[in-house]
Amino acid sequence: MKIEQQDIEDLRSGQPPLNEELLAKMTLGRELWLNGFKEHYLEKYIATGGSKVKVLVGSAGTGKTHLLSCIELDAKNLGYQTVYLSALDYSLNDLPGLYRAIVKEIDKERIVQGLCCYVATVLGYGEDRYDGTQPLAPMLYDELGRDLAVHEIKKAAGEAFKDVDFGPSFKAFAYGAINNRMINGNETDIDLALKWLSGEKLERREKQALHLFEGLQKTNARYWLNSLINLLTIAGIKGLVVAIDDLEAMTERSDKTKRFVYSTNAIKDVCELFRQLIDDGELLNNFLLLLAGRREMIEDEKRGFKSYEALWMRLQTGLVPSERFNPLADIVDTDKHLQANGDNFPVRVNTRLRELFREIDLKLEYKGLPDLSKYSNLQARVIEAVSMAPGGKVR
Repeated sequence: MKIEQQDIEDLRSGQPPLNEELLAKMTLGRELWLNGFKEHYLEKYIATGGSKVKVLVGSAGTGKTHLLSCIELDAKNLGYQTVYLSALDYSLNDLPGLYRAIVKEIDKERIVQGLCCYVATVLGYGEDRYDGTQPLAPMLYDELGRDLAVHEIKKAAGEAFKDVDFGPSFKAFAYGAINNRMINGNETDIDLALKWLSGEKLERREKQALHLFEGLQKTNARYWLNSLINLLTIAGIKGLVVAIDDLEAMTERSDKTKRFVYSTNAIKDVCELFRQLIDDGELLNNFLLLLAGRREMIEDEKRGFKSYEALWMRLQTGLVPSERFNPLADIVDTDKHLQANGDNFPVRVNTRLRELFREIDLKLEYKGLPDLSKYSNLQARVIEAVSMAPGGKVR
């Protein structure tokens, strides 16, 4: 396992590392919630076409972001497209805005390659013979001749997409991706089509050339999101997992301007967006949305979820008072999750990190301990494990 300097800095700041192997090896207590979540939702329910919205709420430093990262890693390893968004970086006021933020973060080339591979299988070309990164037509010229090769690819595309559940615009995108990658090798038009898929506006001549006339709007955003997920699944991707973190930002003021980060109207729009996604669960397929933030994102009666009755009515059943952690609840209380892991859990995490560092003979530069009073006990023990390691440079 190779640990980079950035992983060390993340841990020193009390945040989970980007290093996937380190994240997996340092994670303890998976049997309490993560393993069951993976088995029920990622391996079964979402993978077979289901849709779900889950909320993680808790005090600062109780592991919300770490749990999100673990779910992302599990989903990625199972073949999902994963997206992590922070409410501090994105103003997610409506569904078109959320859609654009999602597409900005996904691997769009993976979609094009997957669509090409899907069509190629209809022609009998498995991924061992064709990987979707280059034209397929020239590979067929010797056997079929140019005209028949092109005809067969277009015929296969028609067969592949005839029963797909999305409208003319997304079908035009799929056919365009096949035509321009598998036949013409026209990467310029593929880039323009991906620009359209991202929700950006095309010039009139570009729309006409690509037959992509429909633009992303509030009235069609849910259809676009569902069509995007259908594109992903056709491309061989199991589904879409989106995690939105730091939602307490709705209740906070900017350090620079001292004004609220989210206006009153923006909060209403965000809450309405989440209300729509909860209600539309049966209309979206292979989709998991995770919402996370400190308790004020729910409990602030003027700026949190409680301020928007239509959303609050849908969430409050998940907040039934309980002394124990409920792994089946749609609202996951990370304070209770941490408590259920035992009073010695922070120490166990500290010990685990030290063991990992010793196993790879990692030498760390000693920078001293920061003021740990501003961190939770769990974060403090993680910072301790990194800061108190033997001296020397990270290698």
